[in-house]
Amino acid sequence: MSSEAKTSQPTRLHRGDGPDASDQDVGQFDRWSLRYERSKWQWLLFDRVHRRALDLAARFVDPTAVLDVGCGSGRLLRGAHTRWPDARLFGVDPSTGMIEAGRTLTPGELRIACAESIPLPDASVDLAFSTISFHHWADAAAGLREVARVLRPGGHFVLVDNIGPDWLARYLNDRPYLTLDERVKLWSQNGLRVLEQRSVLVPLILATVAVRKGPSRFQLDAGRGGS
Repeated sequence: MSSEAKTSQPTRLHRGDGPDASDQDVGQFDRWSLRYERSKWQWLLFDRVHRRALDLAARFVDPTAVLDVGCGSGRLLRGAHTRWPDARLFGVDPSTGMIEAGRTLTPGELRIACAESIPLPDASVDLAFSTISFHHWADAAAGLREVARVLRPGGHFVLVDNIGPDWLARYLNDRPYLTLDERVKLWSQNGLRVLEQRSVLVPLILATVAVRKGPSRFQLDAGRGGS
């Protein structure tokens, strides 16, 4: 990665960094939010990743409610609105600057919150996303439990994030990347069942498509209708 790219992206944290470091990380995103929509990383990476993530979710039944965890300024949600105009849109991000920028652009409810504490009721969304955000989560297991909690039974979760050797994560100042098998295990331990994993754009970006464990909402509706 070029020196320009490294200086134009927010600083990333290692697992176990304390609250002060987390505040510093969010502060970097707050500052980036002033030029985020104009950043070259939108067309170079983020928009392309968003399109692939939305494509992976297109095979499922049209959602009535969509969540983006680590939504930034809401670009993925705006793409979701184009595909599913009748769906309610929710986004969470710990950066106040990102949320404030996104609220003026995104036809949805954007809230200042982290993955580990999503301010939505249980079983309230059909489809959740997280793109190039997972390696910022302070507690991956807690974040996945929250995603599983807010998903309706049978709801789907599409996560796209970096993958690669430990030396690469250290070089980019990222948290350690999980392998495919580690993702399957962690997802399973926290209420999600992995359906598919595939590379996105390049081998160092991995999409994991999962479903919340339990009967689907359509099975539940059929069961109630027959009682």
